[in-house]
Amino acid sequence: MSLASEKGDSILQPAMTCRNASAFLLLGLGMLGLPIVAPEITAAHSVIGASTRELWLLFMGTLNASLGAGGLGWHAMKRIGSIPVWITPANKATVELRPALRTPVRAG
Repeated sequence: MSLASEKGDSILQPAMTCRNASAFLLLGLGMLGLPIVAPEITAAHSVIGASTRELWLLFMGTLNASLGAGGLGWHAMKRIGSIPVWITPANKATVELRPALRTPVRAG
């Protein structure tokens, strides 16, 4: 996150650009595909047939691909202009208060 100044107030802005998100997505997909493309790198040497290298590549590949896809999705939502109201920053959101009731309402 990078700090920016807007009218003297410091607000946080995300540092995940489209280029960074694309790199995360491609790196994650590459990590997910590496055990398939080069199985000799992640050969299982244990009794149960599991490879720690392969599990680590699958975990980190999933994590990186998810971060990249989320970042690209966020930029796509911003570009379309349909960011939901609850995601807007607190300093830009307007709060509309209902006027208080002047007379109490009784049930019955």
